[in-house]
Amino acid sequence: MEAMRIEGSERDLETFAAGILQGAASIETPTPFERQVRWDLQGNTGLISASTLRSGISLSASRCRWAWASGMVIDHAPTGLEFVLSRGPDMRVRSSEGDGFLLGGGTFRIGQVKRPLKLVCEWDESALGQDQDSLCLTIDAWRLRELLGSQVLPAPLERIVADTGGYPRATHAMSPTLYRLLDEILGCDARGLSRQLYLEAKGLELMAAMLDQLEESESSASPLLSQHDIARLERARHALLARMVDPPTLPELARHAGLNEVKLKAGFRALFGAPVFAYLRSHRLEEAHRLLRQRACNVTEVAQRVGYENPSKFAAAFRKRFGVPPSTVG
Repeated sequence: MEAMRIEGSERDLETFAAGILQGAASIETPTPFERQVRWDLQGNTGLISASTLRSGISLSASRCRWAWASGMVIDHAPTGLEFVLSRGPDMRVRSSEGDGFLLGGGTFRIGQVKRPLKLVCEWDESALGQDQDSLCLTIDAWRLRELLGSQVLPAPLERIVADTGGYPRATHAMSPTLYRLLDEILGCDARGLSRQLYLEAKGLELMAAMLDQLEESESSASPLLSQHDIARLERARHALLARMVDPPTLPELARHAGLNEVKLKAGFRALFGAPVFAYLRSHRLEEAHRLLRQRACNVTEVAQRVGYENPSKFAAAFRKRFGVPPSTVG
């Protein structure tokens, strides 16, 4: 059988039901903030639930069981930061940019789809008859900064945001805490307003636990930079972002941080995942997106506030980064 195709996002429930399942699915709205799709397609069964929470988190949870080996093609739109848990048999995923990964097997992944991508997902006979559970929290980088009360994200997330690849991500094995939270969210039987409150609390707890595990894993895997080096590189990053419109030169930044230029450039890329000024460009565009979402000022004013003198260059960079022109945001 040919692979099924989904246009948009895998969390677009109406598209999933109408375009893929062709009458084999039912759509339910158990609460005003949540939609669910149940399906049975020739023995392939599943439930997907999608919720929009007041914190700015979009939460989707699914439990699927496959009766025959096949696959699906997802034409995936750009997203905010994604926090994904998956348990059960492995599903192979390949992107149109040539990279691949496994979904399942007790892993968690934090990443971001930066531009429209085609994802090809395949499962084989080893997955048949087994439940595959997954959970995805999606949040815009600017909103997560607000929740954290910080102008910058934890270093592993800042590197993902700054990365110019189509789908940068970090993957690790799930801890017992993450397994527990996955079960609690999938098994939530609260109803009405209490259900929204429960999922809000568990979603935030899950995001915090994933961030803690990611940072702990990174600390243990980064012996090349001393704590002294990391502190000085963090000082350089804060100085760079504080002068976003009129950034310091590399020699100025190196002197401020107490590093030589070679150490600054190599260490910055190792710790934050991008060269100094590529990192700055990414941050400028994220800040522009935040301002446009808040409708704080018009496109020309936003361009100037984040350091772009030429609105046309700003619009081109914004569209390349987010896949839409700045005039459509907000």
